[in-house]
Amino acid sequence: MTGLRFPLAVIFGLLLNGSMFYVLYKLTTVTFNVEVRQATRIEFTRMKRDTETATRREQKVEREPPPPTPEIPSISSSSGDVGKISISLAPKIDTKGALQGLKLSGGNDRDVVPLVRINPEYPARALSRGVEGWVTVQFTITETGSVTDAIVVDAMPKGLFEEAALKAIVRWRYNPKVEDGQPVSRKGIQTMLRFQLDN
Repeated sequence: MTGLRFPLAVIFGLLLNGSMFYVLYKLTTVTFNVEVRQATRIEFTRMKRDTETATRREQKVEREPPPPTPEIPSISSSSGDVGKISISLAPKIDTKGALQGLKLSGGNDRDVVPLVRINPEYPARALSRGVEGWVTVQFTITETGSVTDAIVVDAMPKGLFEEAALKAIVRWRYNPKVEDGQPVSRKGIQTMLRFQLDN
């Protein structure tokens, strides 16, 4: 039985191929009756214009010159040896406490003068909850105008804004207190930083 498989497969393959070629031959040898028609000739003639078209130009509209821009008054400020002034909008900081008890006198003596105040970053946890609050910080201004020994005196709510307030306070800069022409440190300055969300 296995000996007959190969010859039978060959015979079957030859018959299948022969029948396919025969069908293809019949399909390609079909004749069609095609009628040849003469193409219709189309003539194009140029039309004469009855009248000349006049091109119309748009009249230019004269515009009045704009009124002169008013001059913006310049604002100048001078406050001794102020080198930098940093202004930021949010969060709002109540710094009245830092200037309480300051005495300004003539001559060579002067009290501390704020130069740079960096606003604290609003803690992400408080921001996501929509919590507002405040922190009272006490610190010392050194002879060079930097802030040291910053501690939290009070805060509401507790444990939420204290770290951000301390990080901001140590970056503040002042013109130091001057006594008898020499810069001295000033201890025990307190200020309140308010953390408020914009409505």
